[in-house]
Amino acid sequence: MSFEGFPIVIGLELTLACNLRCRHCASAATTRSRSNELSLEELLSICDQFPDLFVQEVDITGGEPLLRPEWFAVTTHLNKLGIPVRMVTNGSLLKENVPQLKESGIATVGISLDGLEATHDRIRERPGLFRTIVSGIETALKAGIPIAVITAVNDTNIEELQALETFICNLGIEHWQVQPTFSLGRAKEGELTLSDETFLELGSFIQCRQEPCSSSMINLVPADGVGYFSSLDSRTRAWSGCAAGISSCGITSNGLIKGCLSMPDRYVEGSLRERELWDIWFDENSFSGTRRFSTADLGDNCTACEHGEKCKGGCSVMSIASTGQYHNNPYCFHRLLKEQPAIVG
Repeated sequence: MSFEGFPIVIGLELTLACNLRCRHCASAATTRSRSNELSLEELLSICDQFPDLFVQEVDITGGEPLLRPEWFAVTTHLNKLGIPVRMVTNGSLLKENVPQLKESGIATVGISLDGLEATHDRIRERPGLFRTIVSGIETALKAGIPIAVITAVNDTNIEELQALETFICNLGIEHWQVQPTFSLGRAKEGELTLSDETFLELGSFIQCRQEPCSSSMINLVPADGVGYFSSLDSRTRAWSGCAAGISSCGITSNGLIKGCLSMPDRYVEGSLRERELWDIWFDENSFSGTRRFSTADLGDNCTACEHGEKCKGGCSVMSIASTGQYHNNPYCFHRLLKEQPAIVG
């Protein structure tokens, strides 16, 4: 049976180059770009393929996307096609780009903040970065650019979440995404991991802010690596399996297609320099890791779970990073609460 879904959300990596060297970077980005990155002409040609595939959102990422001047032409082109654009940036270059971001019509800019000043600057390995980012956020908000904050949670910053929440609320931020730190790239080299205890602490933090009586003034959104099927996240979303290759995909800066940009390179499905996106997307052999799922594929963490058929083993990237396979994400509230319920409460 042929696949009938469409890539509603596409992650578009403009460059792998970055002006920071963050300790937890899943891409292990450096100042060097990928070899033979897509030209502006190629980028625009790829974007022209999106309407036929009913793409409804493009998330521009890096590396650091603002290092490539072509971001402006790509963003304005996508807006002319009627496709909303969101950007994820480390925020270091935000302030100087506010006028162009406003002109481009960008829908949202997501800024990484991994703690208060000392913690953020330590993780990002750039003294003074926190203050630079905050100044940029204030300038962007004054210009009317919607800003969201993204926080990668690990054992070293979990205790600052409440203080960080207060800080970003006072800035006027309305949307906040929290996500576990992936055990990929440079995160595998250091101590920025996520223990089971920390993960359950994160779940309790999320749960408290989803209660009807919560006084929180911010929309807290857990990323796909957070879940599943427990009282800790039941109010946040209905999970029905990883979207990679089902309703989303990623395009690397040299034109390769993956189900998700965070996946290792061994999960490449094809090259846009050789085939059009339509052909890769609807190839019967593409994205088999998610599209051909059966409960027999569930790993040891999930095989006995009553939610396995619907959950499909959670976020593919978290599963691959932690266990080397699909459908086996160990970071699962439902499983951990069964095993150690006393941690939460």
